[in-house]
Amino acid sequence: MEYPLQIELDITQDDFIEVEILEQELEAQLWKKSVKKTFIIETVVIALVIALVLWLANKGTIMALTVIFPVFFWFCFLVHFVYTYNWGVKREFNMAVQHLLHNKDTQEFFTPERGMALFYEDKCEYLTNEQRRFFDYDLIKNIKIIKHLYIFVMKRSKEKNLRGFAYMVIPKRNLTGNQMQQMDEICARIVEEKHLEEWVTSDIFG
Repeated sequence: MEYPLQIELDITQDDFIEVEILEQELEAQLWKKSVKKTFIIETVVIALVIALVLWLANKGTIMALTVIFPVFFWFCFLVHFVYTYNWGVKREFNMAVQHLLHNKDTQEFFTPERGMALFYEDKCEYLTNEQRRFFDYDLIKNIKIIKHLYIFVMKRSKEKNLRGFAYMVIPKRNLTGNQMQQMDEICARIVEEKHLEEWVTSDIFG
């Protein structure tokens, strides 16, 4: 039986580390958005408190100088936001990446996999030493193509064979020139037909 595209897989720990670095970049970006959102909410709350304090001061209920306290707390929130947004998130990201890179030769973070990927017209079979997984392209959430890898980010699924299956990784070194062209065409078609959005914008891998 012939398949539209059949790829012999040899996935190393380094391949998985590249995916993990992308995951860390995504987490950093989401953290920055969360920090920004939190600061905006804090600012709105403090503004309401200041307005209340000034209103009470105008009525003579409290002293006008009481406004110093919410202003002081807002300033503390501002300092925390500026540090975390501009340096803190980046520091945590760099520490996580350095930990992976410095220890990748002495620790096995990820188990290398060997196997095969079979791409049909509307589905894929991903057979490795871990498990046999088969799925329609509808279950692909994002496709990320970087220098060394094709990364298929999977949607959460209740299907037994896909539980815990977050990524399908295809190293480019496992492909011939013709297969790489086929992969590019398959990826472009899936992205267009399924209206997939960008997974993560990476400063490291593009």
